[in-house]
Amino acid sequence: MSEMDSANIKKGIGLLLVFLVLPLGLAIADQKDFLFQQGNEFYKAGDYEKAARAYEQILQMGYESAAIYYNLGNAYFKLHQNSRAILNYERALRLAPNDEDIRHNLQLANLAVVDKIPSLPELFYIRAFRQFRDRFTLSTLFILVICLYLICIGTLIIRILTKRNRARQLALFVITVCGIPLLFFSGILISKIHHLHCHVEAIIMTEKVDARSAPSSDGTELFVLHEGVKVHIVNRTGEWVEIKLADGKKGWLPKEVLEVI
Repeated sequence: MSEMDSANIKKGIGLLLVFLVLPLGLAIADQKDFLFQQGNEFYKAGDYEKAARAYEQILQMGYESAAIYYNLGNAYFKLHQNSRAILNYERALRLAPNDEDIRHNLQLANLAVVDKIPSLPELFYIRAFRQFRDRFTLSTLFILVICLYLICIGTLIIRILTKRNRARQLALFVITVCGIPLLFFSGILISKIHHLHCHVEAIIMTEKVDARSAPSSDGTELFVLHEGVKVHIVNRTGEWVEIKLADGKKGWLPKEVLEVI
């Protein structure tokens, strides 16, 4: 067999794979849209259990969006499964941090949480920075930084290549105007990545659980938590996780009693 024949066979196999995979991808996308619409119809009809099942199927297919998590949270809220409602509202809020409907429904769900845990006081500038950072998704920050970077690099190349003073001055102005927000949002992006990587949060899913002083059922009982409470995971060992509450208290819980946001 000649090299040309071998190359043609490889191209043919490649085209065949494309024609086989493309319809499969389209079919999966159609199935996702069908399940989402079906879930909406079940919800409108008051069949919240079937609605939740349809939305869960979409997530199991590997798709996620703020709308899916929000609708799923609404279905669980109607089913009086408050911890699952909070979990999905929190996941929706991470994908759409500026959505007021999600925030409102999350606040409603949190009203039913037994444990009202106050947050530790923050310095005003730390709180302002955190609130500003949390209004952006990771993808939004990444796109913003990349766009500003490309503008700065492109303008710098123009400044280097051009010999006209006016064009060079204009390029310097653009670099300055875009460079400052580039540095600022790069810092926000780094902070966001660090926060998402190191600040792992979860929701208590069981009705009641005892937090203990050690990762063992023999550990001293420190305090009791109820479903729906949001905790910060600070350590893991075996089947146990060490959690930290908003008020600074720490304790160990079995990992099966919570679900990561």
